[in-house]
Amino acid sequence: MNVIDLLVTIVVVTILVTIVLAIVTYVAYKLRLSREPNDLPASADGLRYFVSYSPTGARSDATVPAEGHASEA
Repeated sequence: MNVIDLLVTIVVVTILVTIVLAIVTYVAYKLRLSREPNDLPASADGLRYFVSYSPTGARSDATVPAEGHASEA
């Protein structure tokens, strides 16, 4: 067995091990999903993880001048 055959064998084995690990990981993920409780309470506004943020000092009519147009004083 020369060096080229050894390297080809290592690459093929690495690819096969990666595929097997991907399949095992996917099966474990699906098993974990099947064990999660599905009766989680929903919030009133439908948002579970995020909360709307509205800054206190913001004005809705504030405009930003376009580039190259400086306000005259």
